[in-house]
Amino acid sequence: MDVLPKRFGKYGLELHPEKTRLIKLGNEPKRSSRSFDFLGFTHFLSKSRKGKWVLKRKTSRKKFTQALNNMRGWISQHRHTPLKEFIPAINAKLRGHYNYYGVTFNSRMLQKFHHEVSRILHKWLNRRGGKTVWNWQRFSKLIHQWQPLLKPKIYHSYRSAKPV
Repeated sequence: MDVLPKRFGKYGLELHPEKTRLIKLGNEPKRSSRSFDFLGFTHFLSKSRKGKWVLKRKTSRKKFTQALNNMRGWISQHRHTPLKEFIPAINAKLRGHYNYYGVTFNSRMLQKFHHEVSRILHKWLNRRGGKTVWNWQRFSKLIHQWQPLLKPKIYHSYRSAKPV
């Protein structure tokens, strides 16, 4: 910690003293103090399927809520757009989210995001006319067959990374 500010100073960078801290990520982590948020991810130690300790990442709670609120606002503002334009625009937004947050060990949060966006879309489509036209069966056909919503996908796997 004494040397880091000097090294960063060479490049015109500085560390914020209140935000910078050292976290000991040893074996057998305690759940409360062994995680940190960085670049929209919560980084934490957990066991892999083989029983080894692995650094995992998932979407941070703050960024997940923020992304859902942004999607909710966008869908409510554009709910009267024709479906042939509306669903592809939502898919573009989903693709951007999946491209950034689609990392190994984050599939559960991606699935949750997809489900919540589906619920928001269902709600706002039913507020378009005056009648509830989109029951869940019909809506399910819309997002799975007629105009499919983009499904979550892991784009960045730690197995495909090639260390130098």
